[in-house]
Amino acid sequence: MSLIVPSNAHACDAGRKEYFGRCVAVTPPAPKLRTFLKDYGQPISKIGEVSNLFAPDVPLFDKPEPGRKIIHTWRHPNIDIESEARIDDVLPDFYVVTVSLYEGPTSCGIEEFKQKGPNTTLRGYVPKHSPQGLPSLWRFKHMSGLC
Repeated sequence: MSLIVPSNAHACDAGRKEYFGRCVAVTPPAPKLRTFLKDYGQPISKIGEVSNLFAPDVPLFDKPEPGRKIIHTWRHPNIDIESEARIDDVLPDFYVVTVSLYEGPTSCGIEEFKQKGPNTTLRGYVPKHSPQGLPSLWRFKHMSGLC
């Protein structure tokens, strides 16, 4: 009996999984990360909501179809809030977002970069979940104790 595998599926080595056309390490989120997100973050998922907190290793793709390219990546949650992503539309596996990238931090009372406006604006597609299975887009509920 032969196994039928879709032509766009990738075979990944042990300990790795396919994540939107790439093989990524299979690692659960660290307990400290889960606690931080639970204490300070609120997942978002509706059109018009704005994310200022991102799960680790979340890519921003140029298109949702195969052959996509990463145009930006959030490596880890950042209290400096140097970017925001507004949800413009919701697709089955992706959020269509407009991302504002600032040239410096906009949180903890630092208004200079927010007042200047975004240094760059990108439009793209963010997977609904991070490689670790967490919701990709979050917003800070509060920043007490962080600043």
